[in-house]
Amino acid sequence: MDADRFLQELPRLFARYPRSTHPRDRRFASILEAVGGLGRENNLALLNLAASLLDEGESYVEVGSFKGLSLIAAMLGNTGDFVGIDNFSLGGGSRRRLDANLRRYGLSGHTILEGDAFTLLRRGALGNRRVGVYYYDAAHDYRSQVRGLRLIEPYLVDDALMIVDDTDWDQVARAIRDYLAGQPRAELLLTLGGKDRGQPGWWEGVQVLRWRPTAGRGARVRTQSTDPPRPRPRGIRRKSRPTPP
Repeated sequence: MDADRFLQELPRLFARYPRSTHPRDRRFASILEAVGGLGRENNLALLNLAASLLDEGESYVEVGSFKGLSLIAAMLGNTGDFVGIDNFSLGGGSRRRLDANLRRYGLSGHTILEGDAFTLLRRGALGNRRVGVYYYDAAHDYRSQVRGLRLIEPYLVDDALMIVDDTDWDQVARAIRDYLAGQPRAELLLTLGGKDRGQPGWWEGVQVLRWRPTAGRGARVRTQSTDPPRPRPRGIRRKSRPTPP
């Protein structure tokens, strides 16, 4: 996985990144309408790009496949090893419906792991897979969010992307901040504010984390934030840096 290339190519998918309400390529619109799910075209385009950058021998793994929308988007036009994990406890989703949606788009070569994601990951259900892209869109309470990130760590390759949905929510943002504070190998790569921050094309917000290479391997990637700037209260001046002697 090449996190730097991901950052370079993502803006090219949109006419007015990150403000665009949809990507230039509208193929995801019909999928969203037919399959349904929790997301927007922009989110699907981001997942598809990330999956397209998997190196040979790397896997795409998602927790929270629901009806298959995100898994279809990730697989469309891409090759490799794709894994979806879900216990199908959310209303409207089922294994039968997921399989039917995947067949509708002629997709194969994927693995569906049915059950509690935390139990499956802890018991080694991913085997010897090397994960280059990890997408978490399952339980978003604070504890689950942190566990969802920690349990994938043993499988991550250097420069792997960890993509988290619904990051506009306070408990999700707090969980990610605390996770990053306690895990030196993880760093925040990208923040895309959602509808509550004036960018409805990104649903409820997305954050992308990078699994940093071990010491001495790879260069540090610059973090990007596309949240609109928040105005400073009147009467408060920005502190200036002291001029070096």
